[in-house]
Amino acid sequence: MRRPLISVIVPVYKVEDVLSRCLDSLCRQSLQNIEILLVDDASPDRCGVICEAYAEKDPRFRVIHHPENRGLSAARNTGIAQASADYLMFVDSDDWVHEDFCKLPYECAVRYQVDLVMFRYQSFNKDGSSMLSQRETGRESGMKTQLEALDLLFTKVGHTAWNKLYKKKIFDTISYPDGLLYEDVGTTYKAILLADAVYFLDKGLYFRCYHEGSITTLKTKRALRDWFAMSMQQYHDLAVWGYPQDKLELRLQNIALSYCIKKKEDVADPDYVFCRTTIQDVKGIPKNFTWRCKILFVLLKYCPPAFDLVCNLWGKRWNIVE
Repeated sequence: MRRPLISVIVPVYKVEDVLSRCLDSLCRQSLQNIEILLVDDASPDRCGVICEAYAEKDPRFRVIHHPENRGLSAARNTGIAQASADYLMFVDSDDWVHEDFCKLPYECAVRYQVDLVMFRYQSFNKDGSSMLSQRETGRESGMKTQLEALDLLFTKVGHTAWNKLYKKKIFDTISYPDGLLYEDVGTTYKAILLADAVYFLDKGLYFRCYHEGSITTLKTKRALRDWFAMSMQQYHDLAVWGYPQDKLELRLQNIALSYCIKKKEDVADPDYVFCRTTIQDVKGIPKNFTWRCKILFVLLKYCPPAFDLVCNLWGKRWNIVE
C-alpha cells in the first residue's frame, strides 16, 4: 500500500447519531491517498462499533481505541503519534467536510512549499440550517508572513485545529495540552510560530456543527478557567516572540473584555479584577473592536450596571455552572 499523503485525525466520543455524516464525507474525498485515524476515546455509545464498521469497508480507515476516556487533547496527540503521513489534518467527529477538504490544501502546500495551510469554514446549526458565514472572495488567497497569519488567526480563521493542514514536523516540539479545554487556543498559534511558511486558502472547506454540549458552548468554571489560562499563555508567548506592541495590547484588551462579558462581577476572583482593571486603564476606545464590543467596552468602563444589563439582553453572559 502506498504511503498516504495526509493523515486525517478524528477524535471520537459520544457522537453516534452524527458520526456517519462525518465519516461519509471523508470517504468521498477527491484526494484518495489518505489515511483516516479514528481515535475512539472510550466512547460509551456505539461509536467504537461504527468506527470498526467503516474500517472493515475502507482500508484507509484505522481505528485506535483508548481504554479509558482521556479527552480531546489526548485523542489528538494519540493520532499524531500514530500518523504515517508527512501532513496532518484534524476533523471533529460531529462535523463534516467538503470533498476537496484534503486535496486543495495539499496542493497549496506542495505548490508553495509551506508548512501550514489555513482556510475558511462554514457554520451550521444542529438542525442543518446555515449560520452566518464569512464571504469567500478568493482574493485573499496567498502566501502569508507569520504576522499576517497570526492576524488571520484572530479574525477570519480562528484558533481551531480543523481548518488547517500542517506539516507533521511542526508537532515534533509541541502537543495539545492534556486535560485542558480550549486546547486549540493554547496550541494553534505555536504551529504558526514554528512554520517556515504559511499559505491562506480563501475557501470554506470545513462544515462546523454548532450545538449545545460542544466544548465551545460549555459554560462551566473549568471551561472559563482553561480558556483564560490558554489565552494568557498565548499573550505572554506572543510578547516574547515580538508581536507588535499595539497588536499585543489589543489582544490583551480582547481577552479582558471577553472575560468580563462571560462572568458576572466577582471582586473575589483575581482574574476578574485583573481584566476589569485592564479595561479601566485603557485610554480611548480600541479602534479594531467590533461595534458591539465598543458598546460593551464603554459600558463596562463607565456604567457597569448597564454593561451587565446589555450582556444579559444580548445573551453574552455565561451563567457559570460547576
